[in-house]
Amino acid sequence: RHYQGAEHDTLYGLDPARDSTELRLTRLILERRFPTLAVCRGMQLINIVLGGSLHVHLPEVYGEAIAHRAPPREPIPHSIEIAADSRLARQLGATRTEIVSWHHQAIDRLGAGLRAVAWADDGVIEAVELDGFERLIAVQWHPELSAECDPRQQALFDALVAMVR
Repeated sequence: RHYQGAEHDTLYGLDPARDSTELRLTRLILERRFPTLAVCRGMQLINIVLGGSLHVHLPEVYGEAIAHRAPPREPIPHSIEIAADSRLARQLGATRTEIVSWHHQAIDRLGAGLRAVAWADDGVIEAVELDGFERLIAVQWHPELSAECDPRQQALFDALVAMVR
């Protein structure tokens, strides 16, 4: 409804009250420039608030050469490419890394001011940056699932803590 997306049988757990609350919170974060680590749905909400849209179900758009989640709804690792000139590349200290993915939707049309800065090998946008908002990290993957054993994923949380200081 918020970006004129199509209904799809893979959509589950729809909650209009949650959507409304999280969209208001996202607008507030963007207006006040709060230090933020937006993960998965968080990145999608930022994109929607800025006028972007989502692919409703990735396999129908990109195929299944790269699995972005394992059946039925489980995390799965895959590699991403990161723009060398991005803040994200500086934070992670890499332009290619392994991530843990757990999504079937992702950005289609970018919202105003967003720049894609990381992609899966199939072209799915895996991270964005917002012009003029240095204290925002927005990733499609789930760094919390591997931060304990992956210093690059832990670096995202360390960057958030540093931004808050």
